[in-house]
Parts: sequence; C-alpha cells; structure tokens
Amino acid sequence: MSALSTHESPATCPLAWPDQRRNLMLFAVCTGTQYLAAPVLYVGITQASLCDRLGADARTSNLPGTLFFAMTAMPAFFAWLSPRVSSLKRNLSLLYGTSALMLALLAISLALPVSNQFKLAMIVLQGGVSGAVMPAAIALLWEAMGRGSDESRRGLALSMAFGAGPLLAVVGSFGQTALLGGDLFGLHFAGLAYPQSFIILFAAGVPVMAVAAIFSQYFVMAPVEREQEREPVSAVIGLLIGIPLMLVSVALLQLAALPAVSAVESTSSVPRVESFLRALGTLSAIGSAVAFIYHFRSVLEERILLSATLVTILVYAGNVIPSNMNLYSLEALGDLPEKYAGVQNMLRFSFKVVAGAVLGWVLTRTNPKVGILATASIFLLAQVWAMCVTGPWYLVAFGIHGAGELVGVYAPNYIVSASRGDQLRRNMAFVTMLMVPAAPAGYLYGAIVDGVKQAGWTAFGMNSTALGFRLSFFVCGLLILSGILLAIFLLPARPTPRVRGSRRSPNALGDS
Repeated sequence: MSALSTHESPATCPLAWPDQRRNLMLFAVCTGTQYLAAPVLYVGITQASLCDRLGADARTSNLPGTLFFAMTAMPAFFAWLSPRVSSLKRNLSLLYGTSALMLALLAISLALPVSNQFKLAMIVLQGGVSGAVMPAAIALLWEAMGRGSDESRRGLALSMAFGAGPLLAVVGSFGQTALLGGDLFGLHFAGLAYPQSFIILFAAGVPVMAVAAIFSQYFVMAPVEREQEREPVSAVIGLLIGIPLMLVSVALLQLAALPAVSAVESTSSVPRVESFLRALGTLSAIGSAVAFIYHFRSVLEERILLSATLVTILVYAGNVIPSNMNLYSLEALGDLPEKYAGVQNMLRFSFKVVAGAVLGWVLTRTNPKVGILATASIFLLAQVWAMCVTGPWYLVAFGIHGAGELVGVYAPNYIVSASRGDQLRRNMAFVTMLMVPAAPAGYLYGAIVDGVKQAGWTAFGMNSTALGFRLSFFVCGLLILSGILLAIFLLPARPTPRVRGSRRSPNALGDS
C-alpha cells in the first residue's frame, strides 16, 4: 500500500510522499525565518524608534510603516509580471534575496558617516521594499505548498509554521531587547551603544533571509500541462496607474510637511507651496483609489464582498498604529522608545500565539462573522488600553494589539467563505491589497501628534505631546469601531457565494 493511500482524503498532488514531505518542511522553515526576523520585517515599532533616535517627527517616524502597507499592492503586480509556475522557485528566492539585500544596505547606511536625512530615507525605503517583497513571498510560499502537497497532509506543516513560528518571533524580540537595552520581566539589559545596536539588529536579518532564499530553491514542483501566459497590459491598467499614484501621494504629503517648504510659505503668500503640495497629494491619493477600484470592480459589484471590504479596510486602520504606540513610550514609560521595542514585539507575538489557538477553537464552533468581530474587538481594546493606561502596564497594549492583528487572518477567511471556487485566486489577490487604502491612516496618526504639539494644546493634565498621542489612539479606535458596527449590521453570519450568472457574472467583465 502506498503512503498516499493511507489517507482518507483523495490525493490531489501528483508528487510522491517524500517530495511532499520536503515541501511541507520547507514551508515551515521559510515561514519560521520570516518570524525570526520579525523585529525588522514587521515594519513599524523598530523603524519608528530608530527614526525617533535620528530626530524625526512623528509624521516621518510613521512613514516606514505607512509605506510598508501601501506597497502591499505589489504582489498583484508581481503575479501579473511573472505568472508561470516554472518561475515560482526563482521568484521566491529573488524576493527573499531582495529583502536580505535591503536589510544589508540599511545596516551599512547606519554605519557610514552620512547625514541623518539619508539614514531616514533608507529606513523609509526598507519599509517600502519589505511591504513589496514579503507579502509577495508569502503568497508564493502558500502557492508552493498548495501545488506541492495534498491538502490532507498540511496540518503538521501549518502547526509547525504558525505554532512554533510566533515563538521564533518571541526569540527574535528577546534578541532585540538584548541589543537595544531595556527591562524585560524583571531582567535589565544594558544593550549596546547606538548606532551599533541598530546596525547589528538589521544586519542579523540578512543571513536569516539568505537562508530562506537558499531553501526556497529546494521546493519540488510538479510540471503543469500548460503554463499561464501574462495577461495584456489592459488587464492590469488599474494597478499600473494606482501604484505610482499612491507613491506620489505619500511623497507629496510628506514633502508638504517639510520645514523647508513651510519656511518658503511663511515668506510668500503666492503661491502657497504647502497647500498646493497637500492638495496635489490628496488628488493623487483619490486617483490611486479610483484606479484600484476599477481594477477590482468585479469584486466590488457583489454586495457581501463590498461590505466585507469596507469592514476590513476600517479595521485594518489599526495595523498602522504601532509606530505611534511605540513613540508614546517616552511619555507613558519615561524612557526612549527603542528601550521598549523588544519587549513590545515580544508581548505582541506572545499574545498572538495564545489568541491564535483560542480564536481557532472559537471559529470551529461559531461562524466567519464571529472571527471578524472578535479580532476587531480585541484591536479596539488595545487602543482603549493605550489611551487609559501608563506605567509598566501600558506595555500590555502591545500584547492585546498583537492578538487583534489576527484580524488579518479572519477578515480574509470571511471573504474566502463568500467567494465561489472560480473567484478565489482573484479575490485573494484583492485581499492582499486591502491594507493599501488603510495605509494613509498611519500618516494621519503621525500628523495628529505633530499638529497637537505645534498648536500647544493641553487637556486633562496632559501636555501637548501626550494629548496628541492619545488623540491618535482615539481616532484609530473610532475607525475600528466603525468597522465593527458595519460588520454587525451588514455582514451575514454565514456568507453564501453568489450563484454564477445571478445579476452580473464576473465573466461579463472578462474575469475568469
């Protein structure tokens, strides 16, 4: 009796069991490397603390995280650019290799006697590069497992990858604390001197990503009968217009906030440079949104998918608040943000491990809507905690936030449940881009802090800095709460995919 015949589920993969076993192990290993390098690949907390050390304002310190999520539109572009299965291993290695190269360049930049402005630009660039290549690598990694193993055999690999994986992130965060310094559950770490601490931290991610790049070459892919050809440019014109416009928008809005521009405006009423740049940036953002909507118009024509999209975008606004939560450490905890970056990441992933197990059990006994409401409510609780708590207990907000980040699993799960089988690939590409419209919230949070500080507002015994941060948490909470309310009133508990041919079929718009 063959190994394949011992399983009750029918075989869906033509590969022999040893090859499938190799693929499953490689999936777990590559996922583990991503978690181990999480302190630098999960762009936000670490990059914000480094920007703060370099003298950046809150708006600029939020830029790496904002650009990271804005660039999550790139996986759909990469999928169009190189659709062949025969290129999967090569592309996966290139993506991991690009991440390793960017981390190396940033570490070198921090070591060189160059200006802080150049270093800040490199930090922002690392955020953008990570946002472009890591989600694309994850998508290809899932495709490699999907093509290289039977569904019935994937349980162990998923347990290893997403059970032990977050524990590796905790280990990485422990190393971050040892490098940057700080207190960790009663232990005090002096850390290394700046900038050596950050140089080593980012450089440590290079061999980890290099391992992923090398190991990804050893996947075994069964040949396909017919390779998919690249679609014509007209099929992705929305992406080709939307992505550049989005980047232009971020650049113009940041440029409008530069002190040099403000100085020009203060000496000349015509033209009003800052106002012009901000208006142009806003128009670019609107144009980008219209282009993305056009690209995925067939998805948004379905009421349930449209409602789920709005809910997801609003709740995802919580994904870009960690930078501000870290920067608030000086006010809430009385020390530099970098001193707490490690423990914040450790709590973030520790809570995620526990929440992942509990929420998975809850989902087996409820429905997809509960998954969204539960994770979104946890997300909201993190902002309430951050607004109300100071001192050592403030750090718990990062743990709660980490558990709430699992909305990135349960929101896509709802959309999967609402999708027909022939829609899945298109809809999953759409899901990877839902962080794009939420990304500007990160810039908004930084702008709130800087605006309140510049205005000198105070209230309830808080200075302008503390008030600005708490207002940003409040705004974030309002966005998440709006998503929760929409989910309650608009989303059915168990979404049913629309029957092909009812109203308008996706084929009417040329989608397969």
